[in-house]
Amino acid sequence: MTTNRRTLRRAALAVAVPFGCALALANCDDDFLDTQPLGSLTGSTFYQTEQDFDAATLGPYSTMLNLTFDQNGLGWWNGFLLPDDDVRFRDPNNANDFFNWNANNGDFAWVWQQSYLGIMRANVVLEQLPLAANFSDEANKPRYEAEARYMRAYWYFILARNWGDVPIITEVVSSVEAAQAPNSASGEVWDLIEEDLEFAAANLPEAFPNEVGRATRYTALALLGKVELYRAQWFDSPAKYGEAIEHLEQVVSSGRFSLMPDYGDNFRESAENNAESLFEVQATAGDNVNAWGTTDTGGAAGHAWTIYVSPSCYYGPNGGCAPQAWGHGYGQIEFTQSLIDEFEEGDPRFYYTAYSTGEPYAWEQYNMEGGQFRLWSGTGHTPAKYNRPFDPNRFPNNLSTNNLRIIRYADVLLMLAEAELLGNNNVARATELVNQVRARARQTYQILNGSPAPADVVPDRAAVTIDDIAHERRVELASEVHRYDDLVRWHRAGLIDIATDITWGYPDNDNWTETHLLKPIPQGELQINPNLQQNPGY
Repeated sequence: MTTNRRTLRRAALAVAVPFGCALALANCDDDFLDTQPLGSLTGSTFYQTEQDFDAATLGPYSTMLNLTFDQNGLGWWNGFLLPDDDVRFRDPNNANDFFNWNANNGDFAWVWQQSYLGIMRANVVLEQLPLAANFSDEANKPRYEAEARYMRAYWYFILARNWGDVPIITEVVSSVEAAQAPNSASGEVWDLIEEDLEFAAANLPEAFPNEVGRATRYTALALLGKVELYRAQWFDSPAKYGEAIEHLEQVVSSGRFSLMPDYGDNFRESAENNAESLFEVQATAGDNVNAWGTTDTGGAAGHAWTIYVSPSCYYGPNGGCAPQAWGHGYGQIEFTQSLIDEFEEGDPRFYYTAYSTGEPYAWEQYNMEGGQFRLWSGTGHTPAKYNRPFDPNRFPNNLSTNNLRIIRYADVLLMLAEAELLGNNNVARATELVNQVRARARQTYQILNGSPAPADVVPDRAAVTIDDIAHERRVELASEVHRYDDLVRWHRAGLIDIATDITWGYPDNDNWTETHLLKPIPQGELQINPNLQQNPGY
């Protein structure tokens, strides 16, 4: 992969402004929409060769960086990590955490806008691909179509599970009227997601030998299986369990993926794109191996993870709490006692998941005295994933270029176990899959401690129940932005009652209602699109 990042950037800009204006519709008019993009890269000069589409297909991927690079939690952290019962915001007045949701929520609006931006960029590829006249081999075109359709499905899946029946746009918008699409019919957007992923799974390669970061056949199969598992529960469609099993099993039986021996390798920068990873946000600035580029706002292609999860205060030879907190992360996200209690005694995954007050800190590597963490955390615990060991010398210290793992093989195993249990009542297969994940935890214990795990540390299950699978998902995937979606789908399936079964981070938080199964459609979108209807309850 030798695509020049400047070429990618110019290609994206050649189409992004007119569509973005049309979709947002703010301060736009038809004259502006008719304006030709500045510069030489247009549909007639750029979208012609395989090299052009190598660059253009990265546009929908790079849009993911707009969500994950962020200094204030906009979108990804406040929109997805909050709320759930695993984490809480340090400030008890956080509106997202307490379900004080309304249509003017800027976090939700940013996710909506970026999702449609990613969809637009996929649609550009799909519109231009049939017109490309200079391919060295026409047989190469389906791969690029598959890649664009995978990313379009990825973005629509975000929209569907957060807002429900969102507008469907499958062509490049060239007028205000075309952008004013109504809400889709029930299930329609889910049909589109599945169609796109089925095409992607049939036409993407099994791997990209010379580069990382692009979706493969197995990435598409894993996401398709996840979508079908969600549909089985959202819409009471038991047949979808069978479809999820079929597609997730193809990932497992491929032999291409395995659990890393050390659980911690899933969150180390030195172990990115490993054997357990099916899809990651490529957080480097881009090079000949990976060229996702930068954010649309001009920020480096990292993420501000440490602002929210770093051990935000410690005492050591220099003393002083506030300056260190300011310099090394704000610690705005803290774990709930409910999550801490969920971990079994001795489970080594806790070590990679949480920092705890009083935990020894190895200053020796910095030629300093030893000390202990003292956290700005009401619960005494703050997330450690992607940030252990903590490096106070990182510069800038609140920016990490450690890839965020979006689809892990462990998640695939647990989704397959759930589908087998609920769809086939195949307790034996579900138990086998869950025990693979638990066996890796025991292996991690040995790596951490230098001796085999005692018999009572994360032992194999005899016959798993749905409660066992829910437990395993919670401790295995903590703070990886799955939990609230899991709660919603299990509630819709009647497996839990969120109102009575879930304790949120603050005991006095009793604001959750059925309304919060979906988020409010942003008010700005309602004002500029008269055909768009707000979700019930807002």
